[in-house]
Amino acid sequence: MSPPPELGTVTIQLSNGVALLKFNRPKAGNALNRQAFKDMLAALQWASSSPDVRVIVQSGEGKFFTAGMDLMDGVYEDPSTVLPDEAITTLHAYHKTLILTDKVLIAAVNGPAVGYGTSSIALFDLVYAIPEAFFFTPFVKWGLSAEACSSFTFSHILGRQKASALILADERMTAADLERAGLITKIIPAEKLMSEVTQLAGRIAKLPPDSLRFNKKLLMRPYRKKLLEANKVELAGLKKRARTQEAKDAIRAFAEQQESKKKTRAKL
Repeated sequence: MSPPPELGTVTIQLSNGVALLKFNRPKAGNALNRQAFKDMLAALQWASSSPDVRVIVQSGEGKFFTAGMDLMDGVYEDPSTVLPDEAITTLHAYHKTLILTDKVLIAAVNGPAVGYGTSSIALFDLVYAIPEAFFFTPFVKWGLSAEACSSFTFSHILGRQKASALILADERMTAADLERAGLITKIIPAEKLMSEVTQLAGRIAKLPPDSLRFNKKLLMRPYRKKLLEANKVELAGLKKRARTQEAKDAIRAFAEQQESKKKTRAKL
């Protein structure tokens, strides 16, 4: 087995068949820039292809699971778009790997999960969160569109009305809301989250491997084609939305606001 790659924005720990991947930009709320997406893909592909890995756990360093896409990343580089094509290409490959992997996927949501942090957890087999975590998807606010197959997964898991509340109304939901709705498997106190998830992942990793893979395949069989199609359609739409004037105006206004805040803080 090849050793795990050394990455700047994602950490990897391997123990007893469990690969723990953590977003590692805590000072930025684990916001995901282009490098973070590349590192996420590299980490996931390594874990997914490693014969010694049976369970993949995703969490975040610090107080955030992830603040979602880093809207400041490359916002001034290409005037034709607010989201570089390379980021969309990386996302497509990342989602495809999540959909097709035969490893058990566990999300350990250690804090706020914004935008992509909310949409992506629906691709995991098991989702655990702390009570204080909150979730929202401001796709429309930024003039963009749903991603991580959430146009399918939210409606399938939550029902169309709850899915609309997240995607169309940008409604903020609590961990308790999403546990009741079925997106979160269980809420665990913050001080116990990683120990309980690690214990569970270790127990799963000790189960008969062929049976584990076969049963995951059975569970995913009705959905894989639909998820792959949703991934394709959503990211084609996101690429187009990122080139619209609506998106440019919304995100550049946000960028200017952030720059103004930095200047104000620098004067203090």
